[in-house]
Amino acid sequence: MKKIYSLLTCFICFLFVSNAQVKNKNTAATVPSLVTSVEGVSEYRLPNGLQILLIPDASQTNVIVNIVYHVGSRHEGYGETGMAHLLEHMLFKGSKKFSSIKQTIADKGASANGTTWYDRTNYFEILPATDSNLVWALDMESDRMVNSLMRNEDLQKEFSVVRNEFEAGENDPGGILTERILSSMYLWHNYGKSTIGSKEDIERVPIDNLRAFYKKYYQPDNATLIVGGKFDEKKTLAWIGKYFGGIPKPERVLQAPYTVEPPQDGERFVELRRNGDMQYVGMAYHTPAYSDKDYVANDAVIEILTNNPSGVFYKALVDTKRATKVSGWSQQLYDPGFTYFSCDVPLDKNLDSAKNAFIASADGIPSLSITEADLERAKNTLSKQVFNTQNNTIGFCVALIEIIGAGDWRLFYIYRDRLEKLTLADVQAVLKKYYLPSNRTYGVFIPDRSAEKNRVTVNDRPDIATLVKGYKGKAVTAQTESFEASIENIKKNTEYGTLANGMRYALLKKPAKGDKIRIQITLKIGSEQSLTGKGLIPELTARMLRNGTTSKSKKEINDLLDKLKTNLSIYGHGPSVVINVSTDKENADAALNLLADILLHPAFDKEEFDKMMLEVKGEYESNQSDPQYLASNAVNKKTALYPKGHPYYPNSISEALEALQKVTPEDLRNFYQDFYGSSHGYAAFVGAIDKKAITAFLERNLAAFNSRQPYTEIEEKYFDVKGSLEAIDVPDKKNAVCAGAINIPLKESAVDFPALEMANELLGGGAFLSSRIPQRLRETDGMSYGAGSYLVPNYKYPASTWGVYAIFNPAYKNRLDSALHEEISKAIASGFKEDEFKRSRESWLQQRRTNLGFDNYLSYLLSSFMRDEKDLNYFTDYENRIKKLTLGDVNAALKKYIDPKKITLIYAGDFNKK
Repeated sequence: MKKIYSLLTCFICFLFVSNAQVKNKNTAATVPSLVTSVEGVSEYRLPNGLQILLIPDASQTNVIVNIVYHVGSRHEGYGETGMAHLLEHMLFKGSKKFSSIKQTIADKGASANGTTWYDRTNYFEILPATDSNLVWALDMESDRMVNSLMRNEDLQKEFSVVRNEFEAGENDPGGILTERILSSMYLWHNYGKSTIGSKEDIERVPIDNLRAFYKKYYQPDNATLIVGGKFDEKKTLAWIGKYFGGIPKPERVLQAPYTVEPPQDGERFVELRRNGDMQYVGMAYHTPAYSDKDYVANDAVIEILTNNPSGVFYKALVDTKRATKVSGWSQQLYDPGFTYFSCDVPLDKNLDSAKNAFIASADGIPSLSITEADLERAKNTLSKQVFNTQNNTIGFCVALIEIIGAGDWRLFYIYRDRLEKLTLADVQAVLKKYYLPSNRTYGVFIPDRSAEKNRVTVNDRPDIATLVKGYKGKAVTAQTESFEASIENIKKNTEYGTLANGMRYALLKKPAKGDKIRIQITLKIGSEQSLTGKGLIPELTARMLRNGTTSKSKKEINDLLDKLKTNLSIYGHGPSVVINVSTDKENADAALNLLADILLHPAFDKEEFDKMMLEVKGEYESNQSDPQYLASNAVNKKTALYPKGHPYYPNSISEALEALQKVTPEDLRNFYQDFYGSSHGYAAFVGAIDKKAITAFLERNLAAFNSRQPYTEIEEKYFDVKGSLEAIDVPDKKNAVCAGAINIPLKESAVDFPALEMANELLGGGAFLSSRIPQRLRETDGMSYGAGSYLVPNYKYPASTWGVYAIFNPAYKNRLDSALHEEISKAIASGFKEDEFKRSRESWLQQRRTNLGFDNYLSYLLSSFMRDEKDLNYFTDYENRIKKLTLGDVNAALKKYIDPKKITLIYAGDFNKK
């Protein structure tokens, strides 16, 4: 899915909306009328046709405004491929009232984006929940709905930005294989065309055509406005009436696309030959629209086929070591869509063997014997996804865009209801109906073709209006308890404790929709001496923990996690093991007990170890021709000059692959037994927690969990590295990457650090592409889809890092390098301006406030502060240091620490192609 930023022109205000209309827009306030309410979601309508969804959540501290236009690549005509996506970019270029939308978004520190897909386009802003922020977002979205500035000069610049995004996608052979398969399986319908479009259409579309497309589809009667989070419903309805009510309903009548894809008349095959380090096999079937009753049964089929480790495809391909991964998915689409499956085959494995096993398994789908246990496992997985989506209000407001695009927002609940009633007979019927060879299109790098004459007819899309008419949903309990997301309030409500062995914990009880709980647990292990020479073993040991315990198989663990609606990840690197858990109050005890079993009783099963090692090997091999990975790795190799064998030594791909060959299950088992323990760990629990139950869990399971090896913190070091420039040639890659870094001899508590933080914000790290580097490389010169800079602070040691990045067309390499150095040098020589400094500082402060509204951030914040032994007052104290800065402080820090001669700069891509 293309998640994209967007842009538009002034002269068009006259073409699209008369002056009288624009004047009336914000004066003719109209109160929206209630249409229906379902489970806390209320739908309203304005007379001009605008659909409004209000999703209040008092436990939130942020508010989201998300507007969905019912237009995507499905609506594009001949020569218009990519127009919906290009228009999405243009809508960020400004409107009559908001001349610099991106800058305003950045100034407010909002999390914002625009995205385009087959059936819809959307734009959203997430901000701290204040009246002024909500009014601004509604005002801005209403203005760019009809008054967007569609300047031809903006379009000329944006061509190359969108082309660069297109080229970035071209670097992924697996993604391109998917596109080729879909284009082969669809002869007429636009679902067979990439949303980003044809490069030729993108570069040739006239501005007048884009204006006409905008005028046709960007109107209130073709839009759904979503407001979610914490807000006053009465005031919000009045504001919506004020800003959107005066936009007249257009006289034009939209003609719904009527193209129907005919039944496929035989198996089709695609061969793709490109540079790459992983072989792929993909296959797709025509399957029903999201609104069809068969869709949920097909989702269950996908789970049954791909589940790790019990899925049919998984057993046929991963268990037999023919492939390292299998996956499957189906889009939530308006018209009959598709289901796609793929597997990753390492270069040292036989592609024909994997392909034949894949297809043989697929051929057996219609006669597959599904058990109640298979169905229950699939339903648990899908139910967890529904539960987690519904109980994350901000995420739910974003997820609804696909459901709205598929026909109606209430389909989300109808899907859930159908899932609860799903039977074995429903799933078996889908297996027999859609999964015939004649309905299949598959593709590989090295093909083997076959044929079939049977045909499959996929159901027409249901009458969605009839389907959702009168739908009431289930009774829900409104979330009325609120929480102020301020450091003062967080500190007041956080309880700290220490176990007998020294492990520390923080408990923050706060309201959360669905009684959700976020947990982050970190174990600190070993020392520089004891971890030297361990290589990949710490990472692999942590990764292995979820693959089985002495009492539960990997399959049983995954099934239980789904049943408990819990997500669990474990990551290890050097001296750290980080565990993240997302669960809810009802399932927290069982989830924590499962975590204890995983953490305290790992099995290190040889068979699971072998499968994991193949997967890891495949991941490294797939990066051998990835410009982004190669550039980043090369920068690390040149700037992190730890000796080989050191816990922080950055392995190259070849070094990692060589090291993998030497690792055994005994290595992981021994590492676990020697190093794992919680005595130097810390844990943060945030959300609808039971403090007594969590404390009891910690005391019962971790208070005596001690490591044999003593822990000593490893000092992170500053390396004085001279600047260098290197180009890595990666043949046959359409997109190139630039990555660079400077080691900074500062720690976060240093006097100069806040000034350096703001210098980075202004130079390239500012919100929403607002700072100088992305403004130059993307907005002005149109060379890069994504560019900027970043600052990685180190709290304890004077060893921080400043970095820079850009993606671009390889042909722009020299031009981009010159522009990048010019912007850095210009900032150093002339300094920043007072107004941009003040805007950037306010944006930075707003972003931090927004972040405090996310529970996963709070669990990270509490955990990281325990790691660094910081009091929460440090958060506010650091902000106060930022507020006291002067422009002179910032300009001085930039000159002092960002020396262009010290940048290690790596370019990776195909720079030889003419």
